[in-house]
Amino acid sequence: MCYVIITSRSLAWLLLSLAAFMLILTGIMTPKWLHGQPIVTNENNITGFYVPSVGIYNRCIRMRHDRNNCAPFSFYGLSTDSEIYPSPWKAAMFFLSLCAAIQFATVLAGVMACCVQSVFKKSVISLAGATQALGGLFGVLGLLLYPWGWGSTRIKKMCGEYSEPYIPGDCSIGWAMFVTATGVAQVFLASALSKVADKAASSDKVQFQMDEGKQLICIA
Repeated sequence: MCYVIITSRSLAWLLLSLAAFMLILTGIMTPKWLHGQPIVTNENNITGFYVPSVGIYNRCIRMRHDRNNCAPFSFYGLSTDSEIYPSPWKAAMFFLSLCAAIQFATVLAGVMACCVQSVFKKSVISLAGATQALGGLFGVLGLLLYPWGWGSTRIKKMCGEYSEPYIPGDCSIGWAMFVTATGVAQVFLASALSKVADKAASSDKVQFQMDEGKQLICIA
């Protein structure tokens, strides 16, 4: 017999896992990891300024005709020349993408856990939580690798000659890096919460309603 079990704790775990995935994905896709110094322009007697920025695989720069352009610089993915796409950023992109993929898989597992509580006699939520912890470690590794690329030629052009690994020079850290770090932190929080969610899904209250013949079980 198929049972659909939903508890407030398992729902909280699922929503936190989904939020973590969305934050990490947003950080990866946004070219706002580093902000350069504002550049003042004067065209047709109109003074303006713009702030160049770079992400983990894309950038925003000023083009001709007073137009900002945001686009990937990793033209050939991880095989892009390291002078254009620094090797530490390639590694960071790999590990952060792996973290996001694992997190997405755990979200799907969380949805499946409402109907299928165990696989090979192991709790789905428990397995997902352990996998999340591994994904979180990949995310931390990606975050640590990204500043290692600040000494590359690409960054020196935007942040000055004083930029070195873990020293951004004249640049400032953008909001996308903090968003990604928040997402990775939430991965670990979700992993810890999975233990509580697993206990709630296999509690005596749930078992009691199963013994009564209920197939849709909702526990606060």
